[in-house]
Formats: sequence, structure tokens, C-alpha cells
Amino acid sequence: MANFGNPAYSAAMGNAAGMMLIAGGVMSLTQGLLAGLDAAAEARRHRAYGDALSAAVHHVDEMEDLARTAVGLVAELEAEVAQLRAACQQRQQVIDTLRGRA
Repeated sequence: MANFGNPAYSAAMGNAAGMMLIAGGVMSLTQGLLAGLDAAAEARRHRAYGDALSAAVHHVDEMEDLARTAVGLVAELEAEVAQLRAACQQRQQVIDTLRGRA
């Protein structure tokens, strides 16, 4: 066999177990780094979701305030319309009374 007495082969075989341990450590380190990156990305997604939810709740609060203001303004306008209708009816009664005299 050609590998007997070959110092490079003997060194490689002697270091094979150490190289396998190093390769296993590198793979574990790589998996740990990838898991850390995944966890960081998940944390960013959760933070973005929380920010979006907070912004939506704030917008809903603003829209509720706007709706309440609008309802109050509509009520004021309805009261003004009722006053104007009453005034128009009184004027029409005066007009009808004046026509009756003529």
C-alpha cells in the first residue's frame, strides 16, 4: 500500500479526530449564529407589529374623538334647522294673515 510510511497520511490520520471535533464545533457555532439571527428577526417582527398596533389604537382614538365632535355638530345643526323651520312657519302665518286682510 502506498500510504504506509507516508508522513502526510500519518499526520492526517492522527489529526482526523481533532479535525472532526473542529468541524462539529464550527457547525454548532453556525447553527447558534443562525438561531440568533432568526431570534433577532422575530424580535423585530414583534416590535413592528406592536408599533403598528399602537399606531392603529391611537388612530382609532382620534377617529372616536372626531366622530363625537361630528355628532355634537350635527345635533347643533338639527336644533338650528328646527328653529329656522319654526321661524319660517311663523312668517308664513303672517303672510297668510296679511293676504286674508287684503
